[in-house]
Amino acid sequence: MVNLVIFDAGLMGYSLAVHILLVTMGMTLPIIMSIAEYFSIKYQSKMYDVMAKRLANALIIFFAVGTASGVVVAIELFVLWPKFIAVLGQVGILPLYMEVFAFFTEAVLLGIYIYFWNRFRNRIRHWILSVFISIGAVMSGVFITMINAFMNTPNGFNIQYYLSTGKIIGVNPLAVLNTPTTWIEIGHVVGSTIFAGSAFLLAYFAYKLLKTEGIQREFYKKSAKIAAVIVIISIVLTVIIGIQSITSLMVYQPEKFAALEMNFVSGPHVPEVIGGLLINNKTIDAINIPGLMSFLATYNFNGVIAANDSLAAYSPTTWPPVSVVHNTFDVMVGTGILIAFIMVIFLMLWIINTRGIKQRLSSNVTIGKILSKKIFSDPFDNPLVLKILIAVGALSAFLLEDGWVTDEVGRQPWIIYNVMTVSAAANTSPTVVPIGIAMILFYIAVIPLTIFFVMKVLGKRDLNKELGGNA
Repeated sequence: MVNLVIFDAGLMGYSLAVHILLVTMGMTLPIIMSIAEYFSIKYQSKMYDVMAKRLANALIIFFAVGTASGVVVAIELFVLWPKFIAVLGQVGILPLYMEVFAFFTEAVLLGIYIYFWNRFRNRIRHWILSVFISIGAVMSGVFITMINAFMNTPNGFNIQYYLSTGKIIGVNPLAVLNTPTTWIEIGHVVGSTIFAGSAFLLAYFAYKLLKTEGIQREFYKKSAKIAAVIVIISIVLTVIIGIQSITSLMVYQPEKFAALEMNFVSGPHVPEVIGGLLINNKTIDAINIPGLMSFLATYNFNGVIAANDSLAAYSPTTWPPVSVVHNTFDVMVGTGILIAFIMVIFLMLWIINTRGIKQRLSSNVTIGKILSKKIFSDPFDNPLVLKILIAVGALSAFLLEDGWVTDEVGRQPWIIYNVMTVSAAANTSPTVVPIGIAMILFYIAVIPLTIFFVMKVLGKRDLNKELGGNA
C-alpha cells in the first residue's frame, strides 16, 4: 500500500523542482531583457534591440507556462496539505495576496511592453516598463520566499497556545513579512535564482557562439557578455548571503544546522565533517577536518560550538534524514565552490583580454610568451571555455535543485518548524493518488514542451534579417 504522506511529500517536491526551473527563467529573463533594451537606447544599437525583443518573446512563453505551473502548485498545496493551509490562511496569507498583486502587475505590464513596442515615441518610457516587469518578477519570488521563511521560523501568532490547544490566537499578519530569517532567505533565494537563470542563458549563448559565425556570432557574444556579468555578480552575492544563512541556522534552526553538518560534538575545536553516512547513530566513512567547523562558525579554530548545535541534544525522532541532507549540503557547497572557481578564472581571462590590458602586459617578453598561448585568448572566442560555460549552466541547474532539497528536506519532519509535522499536515485520503498521477504527467511534459516552443518561436525568426546587417 502507498504511504500517502511520502506520496504527498514526493509529489510536492517533484512539482516544485520543475516549477523552480520555470520561475528561474521567469525571474532572470526580464532583467537581461531590460539591460539589453537600455543598451539599445544608449548606444543606438539594432543588435541590442533585437536581443531585447527575442528575450521578450521567450519570456512570454516561460511566463505563460510558469503561470499554469503555479496554478498546479497552488492546487497541490490545498489538496495535499489542508491543515497547513488552514494555519497559513489564518496567519500567513498576506504574502500570498501580495504575490498575486506582483504577478498581475507583471502580467499587465508585459502585455503592454510586447504589443505596444513601436507605439512609444519616447523609448525610455518603454524601457521603464521593462524595469517594472523585472521588479514584479523578483517581488513574486520575494513574497513566496516570505512564506518559506515563515515555515522555517514561524511567528505572527501565539505558538505555545496553538501547540497546547490547536487554536490560533494573537494573530499579527504583518509579522509574517519579517520573521527572523526572512531577509537572509530572500537575499539567498533571489541571488541564487538569478545566478542560475543567467547561467542557463550564458550556457545557451555559449552554445550559439560555438555554432555561428559573422554578425550572428557578434550578436550572441554581446548577449553572453551581459549574462556573464550577471552570473559573476549574483554568485558573489549568493556566496556571501549563503554564509550568513548557515550562521542563522545555528541560532534559529540549530537541529537543522546539526543535521546538515552531521555534528554530534559541542565545545571548542569542533571538526568539520565532510561526506560519510549515519548508520545506527554512528558516522562512518566521513572525513573530519579538526577545528574547521569552529573556524567557519566563529572565525577561530578553538571557537565554541553550542550544545544545541549538536544532534546529541535532540531526539532521533525529530532528526531529518541526516545522511541525505548532510551529503546534499556538502555537494551544494562543493559545487558552488567549483562554479565560483571557474567563474573567477573566466573573469581573469576576460579582464586580461579587455581594453588593451593584454597588449600592455605583453610588453614584457616573458609575460607576452605566456599570454600568447591559446588558453589566454578571449574567453568568448575560446571553444574550450565556451564548452566549460555550457557545463556550468548544467551544474547551476543541479546546484539550484540540490539547494532546495537541502533546505526543505533539512526541515523534516516539520512542515512548520517545531509547530506542525509533515505527517500531521498531509492529506492521507486515497483520492489524492489519481490527482497526483495527473500532476506528475503534467510536469513530465512541461519542461521539454516549453523548451520546444521557445526554440520553435526563436527558430522561425531570421536573425540575419532582424539585424539587417547592423550592430
